[in-house]
Amino acid sequence: MNQEKNKTSSAAERDLQRIVFVPVIHTDAESAERVRRIIRETMPDVVAVELDRERYEIMMSGAQVQHDHPSSGDPVEALMSQIAALEHTLGGHMGSDVGAEMMAAIEEGREIGAKIALVDRPLRDTVQALMRVPLDEIYRLMGVIPETTEEIVSGDLDQHLDSLRSAEGVTELMTQFREEFPGITRALIDQRDEYVARALMTILGDVEGKIVVVLGAGHVEGVKRHLRRLLKQQGHAA
Repeated sequence: MNQEKNKTSSAAERDLQRIVFVPVIHTDAESAERVRRIIRETMPDVVAVELDRERYEIMMSGAQVQHDHPSSGDPVEALMSQIAALEHTLGGHMGSDVGAEMMAAIEEGREIGAKIALVDRPLRDTVQALMRVPLDEIYRLMGVIPETTEEIVSGDLDQHLDSLRSAEGVTELMTQFREEFPGITRALIDQRDEYVARALMTILGDVEGKIVVVLGAGHVEGVKRHLRRLLKQQGHAA
């Protein structure tokens, strides 16, 4: 029995070793450069990015997302607009377009002949998940975002970035966010992490070489956790 467990664990670890996770900060020029460098060094068969088809097509078309359109009164729509506006503001102060790190991954992947995989959950599914979150939680986050934007922009942005570039800083931020907004965390983070992990399971079965996965820093540990669980389940079923 122990031998079987060890074989299953070894096989799972071998599969995990074929995946190179690249945690990024959205709107961070340094993240985009790191993505390009790692793809060139790794020469993967597949470059997987945290995009769904809808967002990919918007980015490829070069369309500009409007952040100041009149609100329909829907709180989830208003929250998503606030989040997009926050990213846009940060991008302006950091000198990087929103999604530049994903575009860099796609461009570099194509340059080396790798396949491009869009592994994020469809945006409409995430919006539907947010609609099931208690409204008081949605409104609380909507109250926090403008304050956070002002605090970051008027404060020491480099200090915030340094914190987000460290695993400890990301863990601390995610723990705090989860405690304050558990329902939103499930919709925006946890459920998407599982979706990405399942997509990576499919890719692992399709290719034998390396896979570079470009994800927002807050998603990496969750995706790894789900992936280990799925690989273990697969090993038991085999």
